[in-house]
Amino acid sequence: MSESFNIVDLVDHHASSGSPQFEERTTYVLKHFRFEEHPFGDNVNPKFFFRTEAHEDAYIKMKRCIEEHVAVGLTTALSGTGKTLLTQILISELDPDRYETILVLAYPGMTRTGLLREVAQELGVSEIPMRAPVHQLMSVVQERILALYASGKRLVIVVDECHFLGIDALQVIRTLSNMELPERKLVTLLLFGEEFFLQKLAKPEYASIANRMFIRARLRPLTQEETEQYVKFRCLVSGGRPNVFSPEVYPLIYELSGGIPRDINRLCHTALFEAARRGKMIVDGALLETTRI
Repeated sequence: MSESFNIVDLVDHHASSGSPQFEERTTYVLKHFRFEEHPFGDNVNPKFFFRTEAHEDAYIKMKRCIEEHVAVGLTTALSGTGKTLLTQILISELDPDRYETILVLAYPGMTRTGLLREVAQELGVSEIPMRAPVHQLMSVVQERILALYASGKRLVIVVDECHFLGIDALQVIRTLSNMELPERKLVTLLLFGEEFFLQKLAKPEYASIANRMFIRARLRPLTQEETEQYVKFRCLVSGGRPNVFSPEVYPLIYELSGGIPRDINRLCHTALFEAARRGKMIVDGALLETTRI
């Protein structure tokens, strides 16, 4: 992959970096390897964005949904391959003068009422009755969408973890996708979820919503070559050397992680600490074997 590629991070953000042990290990690694910051820390930092062809494809397709007024787009991925961070990148790059963009995080058992309430709250609707029925919530949301259109903005709803949504909640997605004028849709919904969501969509009862997902993309794990580039890139961006890991280590990193960036980070984070603890400036294959995930 050429150096001219744009950059998109592949790592979903998940909470573990706040523990004292994690912070202590990070400080130890920084001092030993003279990094400015940990190259494999559990955080979301634009400096570490790294784009593969698969992520570039997903990014372009979801941007197309927005720019071409497609009602629903879907991105699926294995856990840890970067779908959550891709949602953040898309949101951050949209012109706030043209788009009203909201992020809804789905959760297990989320009902249609819960989904609509989250959308309404993200749209700034206040004083929603606790027991407001679905039709009232839908009416409030639709009024807000029309008000945005009148002010020159279009609504983009990003739903992360959409695999948690059942058929009733997905019918809310379908209803919102129906809001349109003769010449364009008033809402674009971008759904991001894990790959098993596709199995749910293949069932007959989901056909009406599945057919609305006009543009689809898939994030895949890194290849072995991309894994090596990913590790070297993060070391360089952190102010370190690109050869902190010896050449024979990369096939093993790929084997142990399966090319999942979150697992690559976890593996390399532990390996760097073990190298620092033993006074080594290079992570070799023998050391990495002791840090299997």
